[in-house]
Amino acid sequence: MERSIFDIQADFCKAMGNATRLQILHILRERPLIVNEIVAQTGFSQSMVSRQLSALRSVGVVECQRHGTEMLYQLSDSQIGEVCDLVRKVLLEQMKKRSNVLFPSEQ
Repeated sequence: MERSIFDIQADFCKAMGNATRLQILHILRERPLIVNEIVAQTGFSQSMVSRQLSALRSVGVVECQRHGTEMLYQLSDSQIGEVCDLVRKVLLEQMKKRSNVLFPSEQ
């Protein structure tokens, strides 16, 4: 049975719905990194980073290549970073609108 694009999108959104994963994606935008570099930059444990990378790999958000004994992770598509930027932009605009409703400026 073939999965619909909506099922695939739901899995993608589910994977992107985790703050730890989003932080990892943010640093992977700069350049490919090995797990220990991600650990150093985020402060997360190695097991946490590995679990999150596995979840991101399972939906095709990141890909990896073996370099000796290390795995080098990178975004599978640069547009993934752009998607994250767009979502943050929309959320910031919504927060601003809500703030204006709750605390309208004096005119």
